[in-house]
Amino acid sequence: MKKLYTLKLDASWRPIEVVDSFKGFSLVFSGRAQVVENHSQLACALFPFPSVVVLKSYIRKIHFKVSPTRNTIFHRDKYVCQYCHNRFSKSKLTLDHVVPKSKGGDKSWTNLVSSCGCCNQKKADKTPFEAGMTLLREPLPPKNNYWNSPEWILSRVGNDIPKEWEKFLGDLK
Repeated sequence: MKKLYTLKLDASWRPIEVVDSFKGFSLVFSGRAQVVENHSQLACALFPFPSVVVLKSYIRKIHFKVSPTRNTIFHRDKYVCQYCHNRFSKSKLTLDHVVPKSKGGDKSWTNLVSSCGCCNQKKADKTPFEAGMTLLREPLPPKNNYWNSPEWILSRVGNDIPKEWEKFLGDLK
């Protein structure tokens, strides 16, 4: 079964998040959201999975911290190895500590970058300077408003955007 997602709109009908369709179903079933569009696939014998839901209450945009994880680092670096500058699939990328952990490097936005396996092995337990490698760009934390951007919201579904979402995304896609 293909994984289904639900586009979540705030009370002013702006896209705010993409969630798993089970979560979308839960939002509707609990009364916190209203169905706008449905997938054709059934969640249970009586109800289809929602494709688009709109929240019944207004959600104030809050700034929140996003941790530097494999997915968020790969997304920030646009799936490009920061050493050889080639684009790779997620399965071919690794996380690299710019300053190795053995030399006091931490797990932070400014010390983690996307790296292909070959470059990661070549750099090994050295700094980029010691390994004679240069970074494509300085690793920085994304700005807070990035996590509310259409690019981040739609990153969960890739190029497989359901037709039902198009009228709600407008120029965002």
